Amino acid sequence: YSRDERKARALRMPVAAEALVSLPVDAYNELLSHHRLNAAQLALARDIRRRGKNKVAAQHCRRRRLEGLVRLQGELGGLRRQQALLEGEREEVSRALRQARLSLEQ
Repeated sequence: YSRDERKARALRMPVAAEALVSLPVDAYNELLSHHRLNAAQLALARDIRRRGKNKVAAQHCRRRRLEGLVRLQGELGGLRRQQALLEGEREEVSRALRQARLSLEQ
């Protein structure tokens, strides 16, 4: 069991820790109002919800960061291909320019 579940069991919370995190705000507030919770239980319920919401937010943040990295790696690959094409084009233009200068000198 998680630390929050152990604490909830020790304080004899009438609500599951998972329910505290997953419920919308209105349902959460309604759930808490239906149960007679003492100050320690109420504080624990708030802490469990806050930590749970933070955990979900951190997971989303990590997922978005990884998606951003994958996108940037794709862009980098495309830019490197474009750079290689442009360098080849520059070499061709430089050769043509040298040829034109040589033919003008003769």
